[in-house]
Amino acid sequence: MKKIIRIILLAIALPLLWGCNDDNEEVGKNSTFVASASRPVWQIDWTWNDGSPDWQDPASTQFECSMNVLVELDDCFLPYSTVGDKMAMFINGECRGVSFRNVIDGERVLFLIHVKGRSEETSQHMELRYYSAGMKQLFIDYNMPMFSPGNLMDEAHQLILTPAGCSTKYPIYTEIYVRLPEQMPFTFSPDDQMAVFVGDECRGIFMSFPEDFNESWSGIAYAYQEGETAQIRYYSTEKGGTYTFAQPITLSDIPQTISITF
Repeated sequence: MKKIIRIILLAIALPLLWGCNDDNEEVGKNSTFVASASRPVWQIDWTWNDGSPDWQDPASTQFECSMNVLVELDDCFLPYSTVGDKMAMFINGECRGVSFRNVIDGERVLFLIHVKGRSEETSQHMELRYYSAGMKQLFIDYNMPMFSPGNLMDEAHQLILTPAGCSTKYPIYTEIYVRLPEQMPFTFSPDDQMAVFVGDECRGIFMSFPEDFNESWSGIAYAYQEGETAQIRYYSTEKGGTYTFAQPITLSDIPQTISITF
């Protein structure tokens, strides 16, 4: 009787085991390939929970000198930019100029900040703060030019703000350079894409170098904290699916060069 029970149980279990194998999934030595019906949409979720700051533009009568700084938003900010955005420059922890967004040519977003100061503050480091209303996130950039009163709008004070190093959601960023093997299991297409993920959360979109086509890619990966483990994903247009590479990447503030194989 026990033999009959075992045979019946085995007959039930085998179909279940076979059912666990996804026909669209191929597991290789270095990567897992999963076919998909359409090209995936990979993007970083920049939304956060920072409240809107109450920055006040100081009266010019309090300061005897000033300078202008023109700041343009990097492309990754543009889908989130709204009329609620605001930007300010700080010196010694004090707000010295507030600006609101200006849309140029229907797509470029710029902020012109009139920074006030005292003559003895010349050569003091400035701190840029940007609040994105769409992201609900505050960005703080300490890598600003020094206070130089009376300057004209020259190139030295026309800046582009990027999230690297100033995001409150992702304070850690890693510059990553990826090299793929010369022998690929598919033909490279300009529609291919590469990104880095922590679990199923996209943390960075990579771009290929035009001169090297599929051989070299680069991008920035973002992390909540140092030491998070990430993996690279590559979507092949020809294969119609995504490769996830087993090789782990430890996110830190140190640039990394990675060679991966399929």
